Amino acid sequence: MCKDKQTIHYCTILSAEQWDFLLDGRFSGIRQKCLHRLMTSAVQAKTVYKIKGIEIVLEVGQVAASDVELAEYLDCNRKTIGKLIDNFNRLGMLTTRTNNRTSVHTLHFLTGWYVGDVLVTNPYYVRPSATAKGQTGDVRTPLFSDLPPRTVQSSVQNICHCQEQNADSTGSETATFSSSLCSPMASEHSGIWLNGKDRVTAGNHVESPKEAQDGTIDSEANIGKGN
Repeated sequence: MCKDKQTIHYCTILSAEQWDFLLDGRFSGIRQKCLHRLMTSAVQAKTVYKIKGIEIVLEVGQVAASDVELAEYLDCNRKTIGKLIDNFNRLGMLTTRTNNRTSVHTLHFLTGWYVGDVLVTNPYYVRPSATAKGQTGDVRTPLFSDLPPRTVQSSVQNICHCQEQNADSTGSETATFSSSLCSPMASEHSGIWLNGKDRVTAGNHVESPKEAQDGTIDSEANIGKGN
């Protein structure tokens, strides 16, 4: 069975404010352990979750965990967990929806997973700055770099098309520059590269874990080392 077990790496991006919340104070250990529990339990494929007679569909990047479950896991009271989850939501690390059975948490700090050598991307990843710039109430508005890869590529092509038209009247030098803008480009913040050399394409092709963004951490690493 051990031979079939695949190594999983978790790709995360956290802002300075989010790190400060995780590392500061006497409850830092509980905060880190709770976030680690949610991260490692998030599904990597659409999953039907059954609990107390009802079915809940979990999308990629979501995890179902009630305050009671987390309180038992962390050996603390539900009130503490409630405040902790509220703070995670306030900081834009996740979005929580609660019903009378459980809570579904959508993770925004997790860009994806490396399962073996294959990258699985999280469609719900939101870069930290989008919390302030692109969020209205509980609804997150995708920014340019947070759009699906095809949308980003289409937008880039439109920009290039306009610039190429301008280049016709300014000479071959400008046209060459405009053409270079149409070459495959990467989304700097989303953690997903489009057709870049030795990097991931929009179709989730293979990329070496060593080339992953700085947020990558091994599943065997202890997120609580910050204590």
